[in-house]
Amino acid sequence: MFGINTLFNTPLAIEKSYLLSVIASLVTKHSVFKAQNLDHNRQELLFLENITAQGIGNADQKFPVVFNIIGPIMKYSDYGCLGTVFYGKLLKQLDSNPAISGIVLNIDSGGGMVSGTAELTNIIKNLETPTISYTSGYQCSAAQDIASGCDYHMASPYADLIGSIGTMLSYQDFEAMFEKWGAKIYELYAPQSTEKNQEIRELMKGNEELYKERLKQLTDDFIGRIKANYGEKLKDDGHVFKGKTYTPKEALEIGLIDELGTLEDALNKF
Repeated sequence: MFGINTLFNTPLAIEKSYLLSVIASLVTKHSVFKAQNLDHNRQELLFLENITAQGIGNADQKFPVVFNIIGPIMKYSDYGCLGTVFYGKLLKQLDSNPAISGIVLNIDSGGGMVSGTAELTNIIKNLETPTISYTSGYQCSAAQDIASGCDYHMASPYADLIGSIGTMLSYQDFEAMFEKWGAKIYELYAPQSTEKNQEIRELMKGNEELYKERLKQLTDDFIGRIKANYGEKLKDDGHVFKGKTYTPKEALEIGLIDELGTLEDALNKF
């Protein structure tokens, strides 16, 4: 249940409509162990690791590769999805392969965890191999953060939504439900630990201010990264840094996207 648990009670960089759309599938994936999915992931990882470890061709036989980032953004790989830690390792391996002329990050994600995202964005930004972000679906929040690390940005004219630069917290309090079942919950803190879990403790009392300050800091970092990575290409329309989502055409107008086209168009640039 690791994957679904990461979507609750932790800061998220995710588009809410996307979060609601994936919760049901995540519950289904993790409520029953699916060996077929796990075996497929293992085979895929081993295949990709073997490719990058052995190298394909040489510097005289160059070719671009498509690197899929699809589904909720998680820090660590799980049964149904790959994590940003693994993505970063694999991208570094691809970067060291002299046969690869360019990397197209094929993104379809409404976002996910804040944790791990900035590190992956930084890895992408510092790759020597040229990179292009491409989406034909969602490129929102944490996924938009990751895309910002690329050298060039493309989208299908039929893509869903782009942007959603911001953070949120989805949290639950199950105490009333447990008490209805006859359970009692006790918490005892050491006298020195007056600030331990303070943010979440205040949140459960109805005081949101401390956690809002945490979210503000995370969002300031997020916005700062986007501004640094896009530079003057990105126009501040008064909405982009407030979490607004855009159609592909709208994203092109403000500079979140450099060009509309197909995945083949992106590959043909290398």
